[in-house]
Amino acid sequence: MARHPHRVVKKTLRLDPDKLAQLQRLLQTTNASEAVRQAIDDTLAYSEALQAAQRIQRRGTFARD
Repeated sequence: MARHPHRVVKKTLRLDPDKLAQLQRLLQTTNASEAVRQAIDDTLAYSEALQAAQRIQRRGTFARD
């Protein structure tokens, strides 16, 4: 199941092959392109969630221990 948008572009990237292989294993993808797309999607989703949590925290609706 691809999580990337319908539109993709071809790019030339210089990547560490060991780190790319590690990323593929971590994300359980079958190819490097899918691993990179999923890592980008996950990072963007994390960033959005973090920003939302920070907005909630600024409003003071997060309980602190």
